[in-house]
Amino acid sequence: MTPSELSPQVEEAISALSGERWPVARAKGRVRPVPGLYAIYGDAEAWAALGLDPKPGSALYIGKSEDDLVSRELDTHFAASPTKKPRTGSSTVRRSFAALLRDALDLHAVPRNPDKPSHFSNYGLTPVGDARLTAWMHERLSLAVWELPPLLAQALGQVEVAVIHRWMPPLNIMHNPRPLPRLRRAREVMTREASGAQVREASAVVASVPSPRQSAPAPAAEAGGLTPVELAREVGKSPKTIRQALRDKYGKLPFEGDRWGALTPEQEGYLRSRFH
Repeated sequence: MTPSELSPQVEEAISALSGERWPVARAKGRVRPVPGLYAIYGDAEAWAALGLDPKPGSALYIGKSEDDLVSRELDTHFAASPTKKPRTGSSTVRRSFAALLRDALDLHAVPRNPDKPSHFSNYGLTPVGDARLTAWMHERLSLAVWELPPLLAQALGQVEVAVIHRWMPPLNIMHNPRPLPRLRRAREVMTREASGAQVREASAVVASVPSPRQSAPAPAAEAGGLTPVELAREVGKSPKTIRQALRDKYGKLPFEGDRWGALTPEQEGYLRSRFH
């Protein structure tokens, strides 16, 4: 069955998703725990921050929930409930927002499950990064929903695909006739960073084990962990200057688009001494 054959349901869904929308703070009492589609919109500043030509009247993303719009949209994507922690590793749309806002919000990808790191394309964020992304989403985005009618003749997923084909939202990758190439590249960079984070953690564990001729490092030696952006603020320099200093000292990163993550104690000490 082609999208054109779903015209009555598609038009109904488009009408609802084009209609009333709410910021996250107001959506909690309006979105019901039922199956349906949802549309995520952004204001002009959101589109600009994502590197897109501003189209605030158009949806950034279309998604579906087969059983509960509140659980999927509000809790998983937006962490709207104060009892729910942000879970970028469980939300493809959060990963897309994170990839495009990586530099603007100073976000760093990590394995979704640090205890069992794998499937790095389903990357998460550091806790502070997750909090920054959530705050940005609450401030800049709004939501609209279409509740699944009780007698819908077609599968919900078919209606979702048809709406995506009609609107081609820039943050949708699957089923999008015109996916955003830059989004795929940005997510690949985050995937490499998550994989590299695991390598760095493993190396740090090995380095922290004292050899038979060494005493265990003092606690002060394990300090650090600031990002280049955070250290730049502290020493009064631009992040660009800090990153250039790192390249001068340690060389370029292996892949184009890669970014310096949390600094090692050695790197932090070098930068402090250089810019003190």
